[in-house]
Amino acid sequence: MKLVWSPEELVEHWSVEPEDRANIPDTAGESGCLGFIAQLTFYRLWARFPDGRADFAATVFAHLAEQLNISEVTIASYDWNGRTGRRHRRLILELLGVLSFDATAQAAFQSWLLAELFPTEPGSAESEERIDQWFVQTKRERPGSYRLDRLIGSVRQSYDERVFQTVMDRLDEPMRGKLDALLEDTGDGSPLLDLRADPGRVGLESILEEVEKLERLRTLALPADVLRSCSAASIKRYRRRAATENPWELRRHPEAIRLPLLVFYCVPRQAELIDGLIELLIQITHRITVRAERRVTAEILNDFQHVRGKAGILLRIAVAALDNPDGAVRDVIFPVADEQTFENLIKEQRAGASYQQRIHTIVRSSYSSHYRRMLPKLLNVLEFRSNNAVYRPLIDALEVLEREHETGQQYFALSAVAVDVIRPKWRELVIEEAPDGSQRVNRINYEICVLQSLRERLRSKEVWVAGAERYRNPDDDLPTDFAQRRVACYARLGLPLDAPTFIAQLQAEMRAALEQLDRGLPRNPGVRLDPRRQHNPIIVSPLEAQPEPPNLDALKAELGRRWSMTGLLDIVKEADLRIGFTQAFTSAASREAIDLREVQSRLLL
Repeated sequence: MKLVWSPEELVEHWSVEPEDRANIPDTAGESGCLGFIAQLTFYRLWARFPDGRADFAATVFAHLAEQLNISEVTIASYDWNGRTGRRHRRLILELLGVLSFDATAQAAFQSWLLAELFPTEPGSAESEERIDQWFVQTKRERPGSYRLDRLIGSVRQSYDERVFQTVMDRLDEPMRGKLDALLEDTGDGSPLLDLRADPGRVGLESILEEVEKLERLRTLALPADVLRSCSAASIKRYRRRAATENPWELRRHPEAIRLPLLVFYCVPRQAELIDGLIELLIQITHRITVRAERRVTAEILNDFQHVRGKAGILLRIAVAALDNPDGAVRDVIFPVADEQTFENLIKEQRAGASYQQRIHTIVRSSYSSHYRRMLPKLLNVLEFRSNNAVYRPLIDALEVLEREHETGQQYFALSAVAVDVIRPKWRELVIEEAPDGSQRVNRINYEICVLQSLRERLRSKEVWVAGAERYRNPDDDLPTDFAQRRVACYARLGLPLDAPTFIAQLQAEMRAALEQLDRGLPRNPGVRLDPRRQHNPIIVSPLEAQPEPPNLDALKAELGRRWSMTGLLDIVKEADLRIGFTQAFTSAASREAIDLREVQSRLLL
C-alpha cells in the first residue's frame, strides 16, 4: 500500500464526511472510532480491508485523528482482527452496499480477467490496482488472498491455453514439423541454440552467419498474421519464457504448448535478426570509409613536407632562368632551389590533389576483395522500402544491383541505373568514359556509392525494411489518427508546428550547450584534453563512489545477525545458481555480443 501521502492527497482521499461520522457505532470508544473510520476509508480506496496498522502511513492516522478531535495514539489499542474489527467490517460492507463474491460475481470477474486484464499484460503493481478498481466499481466483497490468487492463477492458465490453441490452429503439418526440427539434437547442439546465439564482432563473417539464421527462420514459412490476436506485451512474455528454457525442457512440453512457444520465439527473433543485419551493414559501411580515411591521413602526414616561402623560391628560379636561359637545370636552377625543395613541392601538391582518389582506391580494394560478398546476400533477404518519392532512385538502384548480381559485367549503361545516388565528389570516379566516347558506370564504384547512401537513409528512417522492428515503417510509429490530432500531439510534446522554428530552437540549445562546455571545460578538474590521443582526446576522471543506500546497510546488518559468516554477495551468487535470475537481465541494445557467463560475472562481481 502507498505509505507516502502529500497534504493534497490526504485531503482528497482521507477526509471524513459528516455521514461517516454519523455511521460510527455508538459503542465505539476513541480507538474504535478511529479504527472504524480508518477501515471505512481504506475500503473505499482499495475494496479490501487492511491487515493492520502496517498498511497505513503515520500521516494518515494523524490526519484522521485531527478531524475526529482525538489522539492518534489511541489506534494502538484497536483490535483489527478481533471481534471489534470484524464487527466494524460487517457494518462497513452493509453501509457501502457491498455484495458477497458469489458464483455470479466470480464468473463476471473471470470474464473480465480474460477479456480486459490479461491481454494487456500489466505489471504486478498495475494489475493489483486494476483488480482493486474492479471490486470498487462492482461493489463486490473481495475474497481472501489465498482464494483470489488461486482464482487469478487458474484464469491465467486458461488464458494461456486459449492463446496457445489459437496459434496452433494457424499452423499446418509442415510448419509443425519444421518447428519440432529446431529442437532436434544434431550432435553439435540443436538449431534453436544456433538461432539464439548473438552475432560476433562486426565483420563479413557475422553478416553471413546472421543471414543464414534469417534464412533458417524463413524456411518455417510461418503465416504473417500468426500472432495477430496477441498484444505486444503478451508476445514479449511468451517469448521470454521460450528463451529461458533449453531445448530439452521445451521437448518435454506437450505439442499444444511446445509449438506455440517456439512460434512466440521465432517471430520476434526474425525481426531482431533483420535489425541486427541492418546494424552490421551500417557499421561495416562506415568502417570501410573511416579506415581508409585514417590510413590515407597517416600516409599523408608521414610524407607531407610543407614548403614555406614559395613566392620567394619562384622569384629566385625566375631570376636565375632569365639570367642564363641556355644553361642546364642542374647548373642554373638547383643552386637557388635544390632537388629536395622540388621533391617537397611535388609531395605537397599531390597530397592535396589526390586525397579523395587515394581514399576511394583503398575503399574499393577493401570492398571488392572482401566485403562485396555480403551485398547479394543482403539484397536477397532484406526488402528495402521508402515512403518518400525523393529516395525512390535509391530503391531503384538496389533493385538493379539485386537483378544484376549474377552477371559478370563490370560496367552499367548510364541510362540503366539511377545516377542521383552518386555523390558529387564521387561522380568522376563512378561515371567513366567508354572506348567509344560514351559514358558508362563503373559497377563496383557504383555499389559503394549505393551502400553509403543507403547507410545514411537507414539511419534517418527515410528508407525502412520490411519485417524489421527498429527499422520498420516509420508510419507505424504514428497514431492512426495523427493527421486529425497533429496539433494536440505537438502541444503535448511541447514542440512547434513550424519546422524552421523547431530547427532554430534545436540550434539554440546546441549552441548553448557548446558554450557551456567551452566555459566549463578549462575549470573542470575531472575532464582534460590530451592532444597526443588522436581518436579520443577527451579524458574523463572516474566518478567518486556513491554512499551505500541505507536499506543496503540494513540488509547487510540483518544478514550478519542471522548468518555471521555469510556475506550478501555469497547469498546472491547462491540464489543465482539455484534459480538463474541473472538470465532475466537483457541488454538495452539491439544485440548482445558478450557471452552469458561474462554477463553473469559482471552482474555478480
